[in-house]
Amino acid sequence: MFNKMKQLYQMKKMLDGMTSTEDYKGIKVTVNGAMKVLSVSISDQARESRDLEKNLTKSINNAMKNIQKKMQKEMKAGNIDMPSF
Repeated sequence: MFNKMKQLYQMKKMLDGMTSTEDYKGIKVTVNGAMKVLSVSISDQARESRDLEKNLTKSINNAMKNIQKKMQKEMKAGNIDMPSF
């Protein structure tokens, strides 16, 4: 039981350390492997856009998609071990 908890903690630590940053039309979003948005930066030009909400949504979705691809690549490479229960 303790070993499984240790594995889960190590996996969480690794996922928290993995990041992806997406810059879409002046909106920069950074997310981590735990699917948590770490930062959002919006340029002055992007703030003046009529499509601000649409572009923000697109930037967040792209960052999430990129981190998922990154995690999938790590799993295939064997760098992420999923604990078995």
